[in-house]
Amino acid sequence: MKLIADFIEANLDVLVRRFAEAARRLESTQGLKPSEVISTLPEYLHAVAAICRDGATPERLETRSRLEEAHINLRLRVGATQEDATDEYTLLGRLIPQLWEDVQPEQKPGAAGLQCLFQQLEEAMDHVVVLFSGYSMEDRQREKRFLRQMDAMAPRWLEPRADPQGPLRPLVELIVRAMEATGAELFLVDASGRRMLPVAHTGNPAPPPSRSVDPQGPSFLGRVARSEEPLVLAQARGLEDSVREGLHTPGWSTLLGLRLWPHGDLMGVLCVGFAEARPVPPQTKRFLETLVEYLSGILDRALLLGQLREANARLEASETRYRLASQAAADTVWDWNLLTGEVAWSGETRRLLGFAPEETGAVVDWWVSRIHPEDRERVRRGIHAAIQGTQARWQDEYRFLNRQGDVVRVLDSGVILRDARGRGLRMVGAMQDVTSRWETENGHEQLLREARTARVQAVTELSQLHALLRQAPIALAILRGPAHVVALANDRICQLWGRTYDQVLERPVLEALPEVKGQGIRELLDGVRATGTPYVGHELHVRLARAPDGALEDAYFNVVYQPLHPAEIGIEGILVVASEVTEAVRARQKAESLAGTLQASEERLRLAMDAADMGSWDIEPATGRATWDARFRAMLGLPAEGEVTLDEAMRFVFEEDRRQVEHAIAEASRPGGSGEYASEFRVRPPQGGQPVRWISGRGHVHFAPDGRPVRFVGTGLDVTEHKLAEEAASQRTEFEQYLVGIVSHDLRNPLSAIILGTTSLLRRDDLNERATKAVLRIQAAAERAVRMIRDLLDFTQARLGGGLPVHCQDLELGALVRQVVEEVQITVPERVLQTSLPAKAIRGCWDPDRVTQVLTNLLGNALKYSPEGTPVAVRLREAPGSVLLEVHNAGAPIGPDLLPRIFQPMQRGAPGMDPATRSVGLGLYIVRTIVQAHGGTIDVTSTHEAGTTFTVRLPHGDAKQAPGA
Repeated sequence: MKLIADFIEANLDVLVRRFAEAARRLESTQGLKPSEVISTLPEYLHAVAAICRDGATPERLETRSRLEEAHINLRLRVGATQEDATDEYTLLGRLIPQLWEDVQPEQKPGAAGLQCLFQQLEEAMDHVVVLFSGYSMEDRQREKRFLRQMDAMAPRWLEPRADPQGPLRPLVELIVRAMEATGAELFLVDASGRRMLPVAHTGNPAPPPSRSVDPQGPSFLGRVARSEEPLVLAQARGLEDSVREGLHTPGWSTLLGLRLWPHGDLMGVLCVGFAEARPVPPQTKRFLETLVEYLSGILDRALLLGQLREANARLEASETRYRLASQAAADTVWDWNLLTGEVAWSGETRRLLGFAPEETGAVVDWWVSRIHPEDRERVRRGIHAAIQGTQARWQDEYRFLNRQGDVVRVLDSGVILRDARGRGLRMVGAMQDVTSRWETENGHEQLLREARTARVQAVTELSQLHALLRQAPIALAILRGPAHVVALANDRICQLWGRTYDQVLERPVLEALPEVKGQGIRELLDGVRATGTPYVGHELHVRLARAPDGALEDAYFNVVYQPLHPAEIGIEGILVVASEVTEAVRARQKAESLAGTLQASEERLRLAMDAADMGSWDIEPATGRATWDARFRAMLGLPAEGEVTLDEAMRFVFEEDRRQVEHAIAEASRPGGSGEYASEFRVRPPQGGQPVRWISGRGHVHFAPDGRPVRFVGTGLDVTEHKLAEEAASQRTEFEQYLVGIVSHDLRNPLSAIILGTTSLLRRDDLNERATKAVLRIQAAAERAVRMIRDLLDFTQARLGGGLPVHCQDLELGALVRQVVEEVQITVPERVLQTSLPAKAIRGCWDPDRVTQVLTNLLGNALKYSPEGTPVAVRLREAPGSVLLEVHNAGAPIGPDLLPRIFQPMQRGAPGMDPATRSVGLGLYIVRTIVQAHGGTIDVTSTHEAGTTFTVRLPHGDAKQAPGA
């Protein structure tokens, strides 16, 4: 099989090109782009070659199945039918053998390689059937059409010993036309059951005679006879003799065979041949199964009717012979029912014994009483011993008393009919007057024995035929007369009806099955009886009361109502042949419902994408071939028609953004990655003068088992309006922050000059008290302005630079806290500041200036928002891996709505600007920024009972430097 794999890979480009050219001529591909026609064909052929070369591992089968599903789903989306999809795989199976017609013999793949290839293609077509949910309406209508034609051609009966070629050849030729095949041949099992003989064939010349096949042998026909499924022989030419046994296949390249298995026993085999090498799609196999199943029913019914006709003819002939022989031999014929004890005597009793028919007793006791007393006990013991034993015949010679009481010497013989367990059911015999035996023995005795034997054999065969019908696995019934009385019903049809044998036998069908009244069954039966035309019902719907509680349930049957005529088998009525197909119908209905649900889901997805104004794409990374929907083409400015590859589409992306998009695709396609793709980019306006459009793309890359990217699908959304709004907001914020930074920086110089000037004035000795107070007020106001400017500069640095810089150094935190508290205490001597410090020094790496700024802001905040008569507490303590700095005040609690945003800029504990400090609400924002720059956190709790506590957690280790520090 390595040759077939190497051949496929060596000719991959040629195969793809020829497939595209041939598929373009199919109606189902009209209007499709070249990429849609080719679909996943190159990857699929690689997968098939790998399986044929190295074997069917789970990973390779999964890859092949995924590629098949992608191709079939594409066909579903473009409105192809199931037959369209399977025709493409059939086309592929024809193209590959055509390529090696001119190849050297040693390079041509062998039968095993061809079988492997066709097996892959057939499994792909099975996949098509699964995804398309079974037969289409067109398939079912075509099936019904050929079944009607088969029924019209069906022979009414087949004589067991007649040549079946004449009546069966039209049926086989019809199957060849239905299958679009080259020819076919039908084999039936012979009477021994050990060989199969050809009985019907098509085409000329006629096959050689004296052929037969062993059903258990290694031949192709033998394997078909043992297989439950249709078998395909991909290459019928050049077969070994053991495989060719029985075959006559002139010009046939591919064979398809299926056994006839009507009721659990092999009836025969049908072999269909095709001239060209080709895979056999699952629809063809299923169609053949339907045709062969129907052919089996036709043959089974015709053979049964032929046996009934032959048995009835033999019975009539034997009765005629027996009547003539009896009349000639002056015999009295009797028929003894061993179950009831009743005995029936023939009309010859009067002539032989002098008794009229009405004078003979109806039970066996009358006969016993007329036996001579000396012979009576011996005769009774002998006949009962024969009945209770196993023998089939009884005979005795004894004396019998006629009507006048005279002794007549008779020779009495009888044949015992038994059931399957050997129990005697019936005994048929003849009583012959042998008083003048020596004169008449040579003339009449032999004729009488032959007639008697023929009658017994006919009765036996008829009983066996009835027993066969009762035990047949196929559902059979015979309805007699205009009331359609159930004359015969086997176990299988009683099971389908949900009744016992005693509940239906000798009852009109509407009395046995009252629930079918009004369902049209009576009308169908009356029509068959009136016209003499058989009725063939496919999936006939009937509601039956088969449940124990009598509830009606829906059931579906394939039925045949075959009229019976007295001239044919001696019975006037209708033969009913039925098989239940309820499960198959329900499975098909469920599949059709699932197919409708899938179509509805796809429609909902399409509507959702329409509502979201989203476009989509489907790209093959290996080839760059891409499918773009109309909306995404409009977004990107692509042409409305024609194939556009990924590289061609990238030219519509802004050159500045192209590298970013290519990088995002490469990252998503990287083996071992997540496969997720996300990118926002600008596209070039398709016409000059139009605004630039922003596209947000989201997608996913699908990988093969070996890690190769095989499919890239995604959606695009036009986010131009959002990007424009975002850009405007960003420019506004940047301008505001830039303005604040400029203003803060430019105000700092004059304020520094004011503070320097006030400091110099305060050093003079000639200032009076009033002037000193004025200078101090100027100095305090300037310092507040400096603090505000510092906060504004820190705020600008944090927002524009991404954080505040910190310069860590080894620091004893307790000493720093004590120093800051003392400095603040000097400024507010009227307030009480409480300090709680650990006895052990706490050392770490922190920025002393920034920590001082944090504590100063928190203390100022606590003093500002707490009553003057309440203390403000500062606590420093160690925690695992960090230190905790807490500032507590007993002021009014912070509102619950403000707590979540207390650390945001321009937020204050009370609305508006502080009239005393002129604060703008940047202090806590700067505190949090400094703490985060150290790698720490800050939290706040505030209740009416416990007051307000700010908790700063700082790590012991190195502080985290902010970007740009």
